[in-house]
Amino acid sequence: MTRNLIAQTSVVRNFESDFMQELKPSALLGFFQEIAADHAEELGFGDSVLRKEGMFWVLSKIYAEVTRKPVCGENITVKTWPHAPNKAIFERSFEVIDEKGERAISAFSRWCILNASGRIVPASRIPCKADKFIDERAADAEDFFVPFDKAAKEPSFSIKIANSEYDLNYHVNNIKYADYIFNCFSVNELKERALKSFQIHYVKQSHEGDVLEFYREEVAPGVFAVEGVKNGEETVITAGVRFD
Repeated sequence: MTRNLIAQTSVVRNFESDFMQELKPSALLGFFQEIAADHAEELGFGDSVLRKEGMFWVLSKIYAEVTRKPVCGENITVKTWPHAPNKAIFERSFEVIDEKGERAISAFSRWCILNASGRIVPASRIPCKADKFIDERAADAEDFFVPFDKAAKEPSFSIKIANSEYDLNYHVNNIKYADYIFNCFSVNELKERALKSFQIHYVKQSHEGDVLEFYREEVAPGVFAVEGVKNGEETVITAGVRFD
């Protein structure tokens, strides 16, 4: 029997928390990635099915609202449910419920399926066992992109991609970008500010040997635009980070 919504309970472990012993954004995306993969398998369009047809999932957008960040040692329940796909986009919501049964984090994501040539596969070609979809989104936000003059700035963070950044699709795992984005902020900045939301738009894939440079700009009080550029030319991600 397939379920339209699933939940998994976990404990926040030390390596999933930061220097303040709070859940890292990258670890949060890791929880989301795992439960989404498990649910897709249950619904009949998981990786084990798609791989046989030369297809794979990619995340195109994630937006998360943070009421509070769970801490190391805390038990959390992660929930997810898909929304009805359109021609090529699959949308999925997430919630993180804390030990008191209160919503700590809510999120909304967009995914697509690519074939071996990197082309988007129409949703009509994908098998799905879901008998109905849940319309309610856990969170919603308008697309966030603020262009700014990167030529006048030094990168806030840079990295040369090596194998440890890879996932099974031989490119940088989507959760890694959360670390890169928040590496644009200092320890003191993160200690002094409470994270309220963040969103990431995935534009291009990155591979071994690529040099990624990340630029940030405060576009409103407590609101930052971040852009990641590959080899000084191509934008790979755009992001928004909002602090209290």
